[in-house]
Parts: sequence; structure tokens; C-alpha cells
Amino acid sequence: MRIGIVGGGITGLAITHALARAGVDSVLLESDSRPGGLIRTRHEAGRILELGPQRTRLVPSVARLVRELALESRVLLARPGARLFIWARGRLHELPRSPAELARTRLLGPAARVRAMLEPLSGGLREDESVAAYFSRKTGSAAYRHLFGPLVAATFGADPAEMPARHSLPMILAPLGVRRSLLGAARRVRTDAGAQACTFKGGLGELTDRLAARHASRVRLGVHVDRLDGSLGRFTIRGQGPDGPVRELVDRVVLTVPAPVAGRVLAGIAPAAANALGGLTYNEVRVVHLDVPSTPEGFGFQVALGEPLRTRGVTWSASVFGREGMAVAYLGGGLDREIASWSDDRVSSRAVDDFEEVHGARAHVLGVGRSALPAYDASWEALAGLALPAGVTLAANYRARLGIAGRIAEAEAVARELARSGGQPASSVR
Repeated sequence: MRIGIVGGGITGLAITHALARAGVDSVLLESDSRPGGLIRTRHEAGRILELGPQRTRLVPSVARLVRELALESRVLLARPGARLFIWARGRLHELPRSPAELARTRLLGPAARVRAMLEPLSGGLREDESVAAYFSRKTGSAAYRHLFGPLVAATFGADPAEMPARHSLPMILAPLGVRRSLLGAARRVRTDAGAQACTFKGGLGELTDRLAARHASRVRLGVHVDRLDGSLGRFTIRGQGPDGPVRELVDRVVLTVPAPVAGRVLAGIAPAAANALGGLTYNEVRVVHLDVPSTPEGFGFQVALGEPLRTRGVTWSASVFGREGMAVAYLGGGLDREIASWSDDRVSSRAVDDFEEVHGARAHVLGVGRSALPAYDASWEALAGLALPAGVTLAANYRARLGIAGRIAEAEAVARELARSGGQPASSVR
């Protein structure tokens, strides 16, 4: 059995690693000259700039991968007890991590705190309800604007009012560890509670670079996959590489690439699926690295909905990982799509002004990046009835778990299923 993997981000690389562990042959094709996908670490003048995710969590699946890649000495753990903050009404408020903390917080007024505490008594999900409507009904409009709304918007880079709850809510609630009470689980949102937050001394790119190097004989970089052909129960992946046309014959195919790319690859053998994937929308987030005098203690802050800041949130890298003089600001996304058209200079200027508004100190720009994230809006409903050819698996952040830890966990699950199948096309796809 031979598995073809299209896409060399963390998902594709982790699937390659898990298949190698299981003794299953595979080949990974990545269009970029470097591995990593959304994980993009840049080194400039002794600084580590993460243009994508800033951290992951040391959950068991991540810890196992770190051990197997002999990266233990490179792990950089977040400072214990770091808190996340919310910017609202001209000041920073600690994010309440329990109902008891919620009862004392000044993030919400007295009436809003009482309303939010009634959340366990509210009903379940309603048909055609948006994520914004769900949280507003469950916890009250104030708690939505100042607590759940900014956290969901920051995690997904999306507008909760445009996210159909029936599709998005499982992805939102699973990381919260929700059992009976949303508020009781709020401490898990974006604070990395339950598993210590971490990165690597040289940035998250150390993880993807090590994976690609460990499996260099299975990884082909700079290969642009054009299409997928299927015949006689096998698939041919066709593309263009640095040295000319590429043709890989495989038994199963895993697509870990963004939806538009997956749609293009599938157009010849699954036109309906290709059209659905091609219609999914993405939001652009601008990432601004800042040289700052200092930062408070904590992970950083998110901005309450309706506040005049254009910055949606800031990670205090200096505080959480000891990267002296560094912070990372995020602008744009589904709540502020206009920023996608701004020049780097305009985005930088706004990030600096907003940082000064919050911290009372002037920052200097180190670099600006862009990331495209799934919008999880109404266009995503097309995934509910998506039919793929037997033997083709979609394993991407628009299908299941978000974040590096979630992607590694899904990669392990996909690899187990492939190893069990013994090369026979599955009757259903993930």
C-alpha cells in the first residue's frame, strides 16, 4: 500500500510521520519550497517572528511527537499561571476562568453577571442559530460582547454572527471541555488550560522542519499538484516539480491543503465536490510583530466586540515565552475585512497606535505577515453533504479540529485508519 499526501503543513507532515511509524509507504507533495503550511517561522536580526500560530499545547499527542523527534531540549514552555485579558471600556480585564471569578469581575456589570450565571438553565442549540445568537441567548448580550464573542472571533478569525452554530459549535465547544456549563469551561478558551502552552526555542518551524528532515525520502517540496486521476482502484497524482512533470501512483490519497486547492485537484474526478470546496470563503488576518518596551504578565489580550480599536488581539511574547521586547498584534479577519486591502505600512501604523492606546508605550514594527483562515460562514454548509471518491480523505482545518495540537491528533487518527484499511478504498470519508 502506498499513500499520497497533498500538502506539507503540520497535518500532512504528522500523517507522514505516523504512517512511517506504522510501516506504511507514503509520499508527500508540497508546492512550497519549504514545509510547514501556516506554520511560518522567520528569523530576522536575532528575532523569531511567527507569521502563523504563536504556540501550541503540550497535550499527549504533541508530547509524543516531540519525544520521537528528539526535540525535548528545544521545547520552550509558557510561564506558569499566565492569564488572558480582555480590553473593554478603556482598560484590561482578566478573563474570568470560573463562575466564581465571573461573579467578581468588572468585565461585566452586576446585572450582566447575574444574567450570565443563568446560562446552565438555558436551552440547547436552535435550528439556524448563529454562533453569536447562541452565545447571546445562553449568556446574555453583554457576556457575548465582552467574553465569548472576542474569544471565538480571535480563535477562528471569523465573525461569530456569520458562523452557523450547527456546523461551527462542535469545533468551538470541544476545546472548551464543555460538559454542563459554558462559564465553567471558559477558563480553557485561549488560555491553554489543561495542557501547558509551548513553542520551541527556534520557533514552531523547528517542529515542521524536523518532521520534513526525518522523512526526507518521503517528502517532495516545490511540487505543484495539478490534478488527481483515478482508475482501476488506484490514483495518479499529477503535477509539476522543479525538474519537470511529476506523476505518483498511489492506493489512497489524503488532501491536507486549503479548500480551493483541494477543489482544483479533485475537479477531474469529483466535480460536485470540487465546486463545493471552491466556494468556501476565507478571511485574511494581518499579523504585525512589534518591538515593545515591555508587556504585562500574561498571554495577551483580546478586544471586546464594539470597541474602537482595529487590533483584534495581541500576544505578549515577551511575557509568555521570555522573548524580550516582543509582542504580536492581529488585525482584520471576519470582523474587519477592510484591513485585508490595507498596505503593510497602514496596518503597521494602526497596530502601533492601538498598542500605545492599550499599553501607554510606543512600539516599533519588526515585520508584517498575512494568514488566510476558513471563514466558517454559510458557505461552509456545503461540506455537510460533501461526497468524495472512495479512497480520498480530506484532513484539513476546515473539516475538523483547529490548532497545532488538534491537527496532530487528527493526523494520528487518519494514519490509523489508513493503516487499518490495508490499501482498500474506504466506503466513507472523513
